[in-house]
Amino acid sequence: MAEVVIIDKVEDDDYQGKAFKKVTDKTGKTFNVKYGKGGTLKEKWPLLMPGNAIEITWGEFNGKPFVQDFKVVVGAQEAAQLQPAPEAEVARETTPPAPQAVGMMTKELGDMIRSGSLVKVFGAKIAVELVSWYRSQAFGITRINYDGKDLPVFK
Repeated sequence: MAEVVIIDKVEDDDYQGKAFKKVTDKTGKTFNVKYGKGGTLKEKWPLLMPGNAIEITWGEFNGKPFVQDFKVVVGAQEAAQLQPAPEAEVARETTPPAPQAVGMMTKELGDMIRSGSLVKVFGAKIAVELVSWYRSQAFGITRINYDGKDLPVFK
């Protein structure tokens, strides 16, 4: 299960003599990044900088989630250069898009989600909406009746 978050704050912490990073994202959610197997996550601690957008791969141990891995999606300097999407209301077409266009857009969004470039191209706010649309397309086409509660959160 993967999730993209934007780091707001990183603090050094420890528990019973073991150091870890306490990370807070822009929504206020806090999670810990520990050593990882063989110190693999500890080697990546310098990448945990405020402003960076990271994709977190979550694992589960004894029924509790933990950070299994992470990678930087958008660095702080790149994020500062990204222009926010205009807030102006976009005129909506009254005719539905051609089915071929919907299919192409669904495929392209899937490719961007898998490659991790969606946030880089559209920004975090619009990326969340696009992932929601993509999921609705997938469930609508397959006619799966699913509430989505177990899906990874994309913020």
